Amino acid sequence: MGDMAEIFNEWKEYKKERRQRLGMPCPDCTIRLPKAQPKILMPNQKCWCGYIDKRERKQKCVSGPSIGQSQ
Repeated sequence: MGDMAEIFNEWKEYKKERRQRLGMPCPDCTIRLPKAQPKILMPNQKCWCGYIDKRERKQKCVSGPSIGQSQ
């Protein structure tokens, strides 16, 4: 596989892990649309329904996976 494909796969895995760790379902979505899947919100993110997640971000600059660095 090419370098770009490996970098993209690492980035997707990082985003997925971060979403599982920090994400929370939107409480307004569960009330307004009980049969639909609620949007997973990150801290300080705004949902389409108007709800804003009030949690503080723990870090201003989040370091991602070490992309392009040999181990």
